[in-house]
Amino acid sequence: MYAMTITNKRPSLIKALSCACAALILGTGCTAVVASGAAVVGYMSLEEEANFTEQNYAVADYMIQQASTFIDRRRDLIIAQPLSDSLQPGMGSTISKMIPERVGIRLSQLGYRMDLSHVATAADTNYLKPATVAGEKPDFMLSGTYTRRRNEMDVNMRIVDMRSGRVVSVYDYILPLTREAKKLAQPKPKIVRLTDR
Repeated sequence: MYAMTITNKRPSLIKALSCACAALILGTGCTAVVASGAAVVGYMSLEEEANFTEQNYAVADYMIQQASTFIDRRRDLIIAQPLSDSLQPGMGSTISKMIPERVGIRLSQLGYRMDLSHVATAADTNYLKPATVAGEKPDFMLSGTYTRRRNEMDVNMRIVDMRSGRVVSVYDYILPLTREAKKLAQPKPKIVRLTDR
């Protein structure tokens, strides 16, 4: 009789445990996407993050083919700067750092000396900062602009020789904007102090 009661109540027990687990996940602010099975990194799912990284690595591969005759892999230092929003130049966003960061990481993997301190979105990116001589100035700058549209973003990347001002590499491409990427591309509010005139 006792075993019969447990067996009859088992489906309701499983349901209660499932509800408790769901409440625990929602209550702790967990950002895992259960329906699709994709975990979320910041705002991007792992799949979106992989596609984003892969696209920007391809950008780095293309750009360095253009610039390799100008840049000495062992001696020259390339500094990465955040991209500028062409519609709101004074406003920054997370994605304005993420794009040159990923391109810079790839260039570092290819053996180029990169300074990513201005675009690092995570503490572990700092390991890529090369050893520099005191007072060493960068020789080249990786930078660019972007323009947000409804479902995509135009990205214009360039590498400039800081000694001569010559552009040694250019690459323009379109980045699809998912809902999550749109959030990352939103300008961050900037507090401006007004002074009495």
